[in-house]
Amino acid sequence: MPRRPLKKKRTLLPDPIYNNISIHMLINRVLKSGKKSVAFRIVYNALKEIGDNLGKNPVDIFEKALENASPLVEVKPRRRAGAVQLVPNVLRAGHRSRAVALRWILEGCNKRSGQPMINKLKTEIIDAYKKTGYAMRKKEELHKLAVNNAMYARKPQTIINAVSQVAS
Repeated sequence: MPRRPLKKKRTLLPDPIYNNISIHMLINRVLKSGKKSVAFRIVYNALKEIGDNLGKNPVDIFEKALENASPLVEVKPRRRAGAVQLVPNVLRAGHRSRAVALRWILEGCNKRSGQPMINKLKTEIIDAYKKTGYAMRKKEELHKLAVNNAMYARKPQTIINAVSQVAS
């Protein structure tokens, strides 16, 4: 039993304009040096441009992009018998897979250069919506790694089933 009390899970309030929790998670991750107003401006302008370009609801596009980029498995390094083994785990639909997808989308934004952040975020979200781009590449690499190391999991067949479900 731990000596200190367990942390309570903080509930995140939805953002003020679109009333969506996922967009607020994106705003908090775009945040640099505590300048939340700049992060709000970047995300809202990117979503507005996405809506103008595709002619659809930008929140639906962003949610679909997150769903496309979110992984179904996670690989954690474990030390067994002196060797480090990558042990895959199936992620249930929740905040963990969405957080990883958001991280990958923002990594893809940071890898692009020579453009303002609004354009980089817009193109990365549209790429994830169309199942291309950096976040989708990272997801595919992770799924391949999980299948290759499925033998180290407790139930290897569940890992293979989860990954093959995405492929079909």
